[in-house]
Amino acid sequence: MKVTVLSGIAVLFFCISGLTGCDGNNEDGRTVTDYKEYVLTVASEKVPGVLWAEGSDFLSEVYAVKKEQSDEWSAFGIIDGFEFEKGYECRIRIAETSYLDYSMGQPAWDERELLEVISKDKKDSENLPVHFIPAAYYGNVPLLQYRYAVDADDKELIENDLEANSLFPSDYHYLFYRDGENSLMSIAMHDDGNVWGPYVVKTGGKDPAEMPDSYKLLPPDARVVGCGEWTFSDEAGNAVGNLSFDVFTGYATKTKSVGLSPDIVFLYKDLTGHYRTEYPEAGVKTVVVSYGFRLSL
Repeated sequence: MKVTVLSGIAVLFFCISGLTGCDGNNEDGRTVTDYKEYVLTVASEKVPGVLWAEGSDFLSEVYAVKKEQSDEWSAFGIIDGFEFEKGYECRIRIAETSYLDYSMGQPAWDERELLEVISKDKKDSENLPVHFIPAAYYGNVPLLQYRYAVDADDKELIENDLEANSLFPSDYHYLFYRDGENSLMSIAMHDDGNVWGPYVVKTGGKDPAEMPDSYKLLPPDARVVGCGEWTFSDEAGNAVGNLSFDVFTGYATKTKSVGLSPDIVFLYKDLTGHYRTEYPEAGVKTVVVSYGFRLSL
């Protein structure tokens, strides 16, 4: 896959405009528009960031790097030949070649190749950012859809508690991506810059017949095609709060597409036992919560 970080798009436009010298064409019409070598410091951890490939952007884990004469970490995409090892900060020399080929779906791109590993030190890189996700990207992701169903004598009491104590922080944009080991990850962004996560999402299957009948009080607003279980945990494998759910996946109700991957997921939890204990005088019969997220994997 030809990948470049979003911050490098301006360079590609300069290449297209002819501001960078061309080394020549080959037989299939591909032009080398630039070639350079430089040294990078690669952080000991990857972080979530946005890359550009095949004409569109996508969320993934990216390298955090410092270029020569820079004290700031920045996002970086694929480096051919470089074997990343978590926990080790490296200084490497790479070659970067810029190409132009109007017969391609993405006519301009960069390819990077490892030339030399200068040093490799076991250490935790300092002052790493939590993410490299621009607001223009996560701002387009809908906020989570929080719903609940309550059957209780004092329904208002339970509903007020649910409003004040959502299991997920509200008003955040929730994003899902895969890490280098293909584990599902989640991170949430608030418009004020606050971040929730990232967390590992442990997934598993579940027989639809095992889903509680209480969920029928709050049916998923989707064309459901599968179900399972999700548990949110930190990198050490410790569960985060009470974030273990039954899951329904499917297509948004209004879509007619059947060829694409499911684009919506609903996380369900029966909190009846919790609220019977918390409010024994409220006459709680059933409490169910549901969280809807759009997927962009």
